[in-house]
Amino acid sequence: MRTWLLLFALLGCDTPDFAQEWELDRLRLLAVRADPAEPRPGEHVRFTSLVHAPEAADWSAVWIACVEGDAEGCTLDPDLLARLEHADTLSQAELLALYAELQAAGFVGVEPGMTLGWTVPEDALDGLDDAALAEGRTATVTVTLATADEQELTLKSIPVSLAATPNHNPDLGALTIDGNAVAAGAIVVVDPSSEYSVEVELAEAPEAYQYVTSEGVTEERTESPSYRWYTSGGTLAESDTGLGGFGEGEPETSSARTWVSPAEAGTYLLHAVVLDGRGGMGWQSATLSVR
Repeated sequence: MRTWLLLFALLGCDTPDFAQEWELDRLRLLAVRADPAEPRPGEHVRFTSLVHAPEAADWSAVWIACVEGDAEGCTLDPDLLARLEHADTLSQAELLALYAELQAAGFVGVEPGMTLGWTVPEDALDGLDDAALAEGRTATVTVTLATADEQELTLKSIPVSLAATPNHNPDLGALTIDGNAVAAGAIVVVDPSSEYSVEVELAEAPEAYQYVTSEGVTEERTESPSYRWYTSGGTLAESDTGLGGFGEGEPETSSARTWVSPAEAGTYLLHAVVLDGRGGMGWQSATLSVR
């Protein structure tokens, strides 16, 4: 059975440097999505992820959630985790009891193979006055992604509140290559060492929401999305690196880039990720086969 504790002992390991943010040449967690994006106390949250792992890599991701986590993220009782080492010796009733304990302690799940879910504690907002309930508190999700040779630690923040306009995740329409939409699951055949225009567009207009300033003034705002592009082969020009302007100017509802295909024949991945600036995320992906 996989040694789960090893994943939590990797926090001090260094990760290798690489030239460009868009280059997928190592194990990486590219995006994390929570549904709902801004839950209330007692609500169940489902998580999905966009992971890139080297070809044929045997990887695992351990997910833990907590409310008001510290700078190093969430932790679980090591003794509770150690009991997982002997899970194959437990009866079904004992396994169910152990899983219930883990969930109560913030255990979300393990990838690949498990459905990722977490129920926000009912007391997550206890102690806040009426004015602070709309702002709420921050829940932290700690994801430890590892192979035998690499590891990556990611912290994802999720607002938990009673906001009148809770956040919703943005969604992207189909990814297009030279104006042609890529169907889900399709493999697009391309020529080597050639330029292609790749583009994504928001499926819906940027979301409007209410924002309460530090002076207690409620403002009407509109999200200003930002975009990230990634590829496992070839090059991407003008990849986004900054966040949106939070209402400064017109929101960017689409993102276009130039992708230059590799010279070598093979199969490569292209991902477009959208961030709404409030913790919400969405993405589209394409599989590209160079002749």
